[in-house]
Amino acid sequence: MAGAHETQLYCLADPMYYDTPGRLRDGADRYPPGLGEPPAGWRREQRGLWTVLRPEVRSADARLPEQGWKLHVSAVRESAERTLEAVARICLDRRVAFKFLRGPAALAVTNGKFAGRGSSGKFITVYPATEGEFLTLAEELARALDGFPGPYVLTDLRIGDAPVFARYGAFVELWCQDAAGRVVPALRDPSGALVPDPREPAFRLPGWVEPPAALRPHLAARAAARGYLPYRIVEVLRFSNAGGIYLAERHGTGERVVLREARPHTGLDGAGADALTRLRREQWALERLAGLACVPRLHEVRTVWEHTFLVQEHVEGVQLFTEAIRRYPLVHQDCTPEQRARYARWVGRVVAGLEQALAALHGRGVRFGDLHPANVVLRPDGSVVLVDFEYAAALDDRRVPVAGAAGQHVPPGLTGAEADRWLLWATWLMLLMPVLELADLDPGKLPALERRARAWFGLGTEEGPVRPGAVALVESASERRGRELLAGPSLDPVRRELVAGLHAGATPDRPDRLFPGDVAGFADGGTGVSHGAAGVLYALHRAGADRPQEYADWLVAAVRRRADRPGTGGLYDGPLGIALVLARIGRTEEAEELLGRVRTARPAREAGLFGGRAGAALARLRLAQALDRPRELAHALDDARELAAVLRGEPVPGLDEPAAAGLLYGLAGIALLQLRLYRRTGERWLLDSGRTALERAVAGCVRVPDGSVQVLEAGRRLAYLDRGSSGIALVVREFLEHAELPGGEAFLADVRKVCAPGFIREPGLFRGRVGLTLALDRLGGAPAREAVLGQVRKLQWHLVARPEGLLVPGMRLRRFSADLHTGAAGVLLALSGLEERPGEPRADVLDLLTLG
Repeated sequence: MAGAHETQLYCLADPMYYDTPGRLRDGADRYPPGLGEPPAGWRREQRGLWTVLRPEVRSADARLPEQGWKLHVSAVRESAERTLEAVARICLDRRVAFKFLRGPAALAVTNGKFAGRGSSGKFITVYPATEGEFLTLAEELARALDGFPGPYVLTDLRIGDAPVFARYGAFVELWCQDAAGRVVPALRDPSGALVPDPREPAFRLPGWVEPPAALRPHLAARAAARGYLPYRIVEVLRFSNAGGIYLAERHGTGERVVLREARPHTGLDGAGADALTRLRREQWALERLAGLACVPRLHEVRTVWEHTFLVQEHVEGVQLFTEAIRRYPLVHQDCTPEQRARYARWVGRVVAGLEQALAALHGRGVRFGDLHPANVVLRPDGSVVLVDFEYAAALDDRRVPVAGAAGQHVPPGLTGAEADRWLLWATWLMLLMPVLELADLDPGKLPALERRARAWFGLGTEEGPVRPGAVALVESASERRGRELLAGPSLDPVRRELVAGLHAGATPDRPDRLFPGDVAGFADGGTGVSHGAAGVLYALHRAGADRPQEYADWLVAAVRRRADRPGTGGLYDGPLGIALVLARIGRTEEAEELLGRVRTARPAREAGLFGGRAGAALARLRLAQALDRPRELAHALDDARELAAVLRGEPVPGLDEPAAAGLLYGLAGIALLQLRLYRRTGERWLLDSGRTALERAVAGCVRVPDGSVQVLEAGRRLAYLDRGSSGIALVVREFLEHAELPGGEAFLADVRKVCAPGFIREPGLFRGRVGLTLALDRLGGAPAREAVLGQVRKLQWHLVARPEGLLVPGMRLRRFSADLHTGAAGVLLALSGLEERPGEPRADVLDLLTLG
């Protein structure tokens, strides 16, 4: 899944769905070289956020090479058009291909807070055809742009004092598999083989490339410009395009501090302020608030090379968000009224402390402007400390925007102290009902969330912080409609509305995606099972829903466009899973075609179902039957033997030992493969191997205070289908139909205790409510039916009923999703599995989840 910063980047273009930044609606505001007719003898094309200009080529010898030295130019908004004019003039005169960000909005995205550090700052890219041309252009551009401002390009070498940078890299898209079997950007080494092209935010040369002598002064200048910072970095707390946040120790004293780094001209926010501007705001606020116990102490501000560091007190304690997750009682299935009341009293104490802290700030004329649970630290004694003052301002300052985290945006018209009071109320509600992001998708959910919070925690209407009186909360029609749909006796209307929503969001005219889904779907061109069209088509197929032929046509065309990308992946993230879906929906010829393309690809090193060997083998097992291809069964058995060897502790070249326990990424998925192959072949060693995997998976679980059993992974306790104990339990249940597993029945009983908690943050299949509900339905027996229906009704918290159909918020609840893993297709698939029809056998739940 995408990280939080990448998720933010994909929220810029569309308020409903995650979308590529390239679809920003900025057509009326583009730079002149991208408008009108291209110059005579030149071709122009649009690629996402980029406009590409290249001279017409009249012979094969004049074409650009695959790779070489290229130049990047950075710019700030105020001088970007003049920068582009100067570079374009030079490139057009010399007939050198170049590309540029198409307009100010595109420039703001790539220099923004949430942009990737590896691509940040790159405004123009110039493609010299030869090394000599590269050196000539580097010198000429550096002269022409001397004195122009622009952010540093972290992946490159700066040329002189201008915003001109150099890097050796690919000129065209090349792809290869890395050591883990993942498909990554590539370069061609001297032998002609494709090798990974690392793109981390640091200047590095491929081992076979010797920098031209003319670059040595610039390399020396780079080495000499490091500067001195009298602190030792202990831990990187966070990286962003604005700079890092570090836990550090002062040399000589060992005193612990926090360093907040700001890179000039980059890390732009929605108002256009860069990281350095926000750091100076924080400096102003900490100086003005010095001496308050609720504010970190400022040590110093120091500039080293081109980066500025604000050094502040390291506050011993825990982030409020983290502590709230640890204490939150509603995740436990048998949460008692006393546990709820105890948590509500704790929240009340925290909010009272925040009220006092804000009053202290307001007493010194400062508005905080960015209050939310991630910006509060609780000291060991329970007192609160506000951190991150980047949006602090004078109470009467209307120039500095109020930030507002997702779901906690301040209503229009509130400024100063009123804005902080709104954020305090929103923080209180977030601590009680941590799904406030839903308010960005449907503001009409706020009254229902507050009503549920008060009912669950036994709070009267007067308890809690006072919301600014000018702000009224109004329940939306979509909220009422969703409640009506999910309160009915049948799931059929809900399924129909989900299907309608899927069709309404389909975009068969777009080449990059058919259905909106998670950000991860853009990595595979919108084709995959987990986050792309294949998964949605599978869900529609299993639900018996209408499926226009153009959907399958789109998927086939998209897969063919990506034929140059090697790799097999697993069941959910690669071509084998897509081939299986095509076979399931009757497109067997195209399934055969796709299967043929992956036969020479190196298998993934991972062992699990999602993107590894077990998933690929399970897909081959099913393709063997669907396409009458016995050879695929033989391949699946070969993979199973290697997985069995790894489970025995034997080293297998090209295959990593599974470290995780759960269904999609670990041991339970391997056990499922072995079990399904055993059912097909009857070979006893497969059953023994499956038992070994399951015993280790169960051993990876721990008992928690409510008596349930969950996976312990990286310090987290997990119950969801993808990584948690519910997915393991489904495989254990099936295994017990064939053989004994010591402690298996007791394990199932303990997992049932975690499948119907009062609160679940997300609705989806593999990491949300419907997945746990599906597990409850299969693990709980007949008495669980009413509990199952109760869990289905709670989907009304999340789902949004619009005229076009039911929409499902996806991962992180920031945008709606249609995909199988996080969105509407997964909810539809689960509800299809939960539906009971007289005289019809119930669907095999593991078949349902794994494209059976």
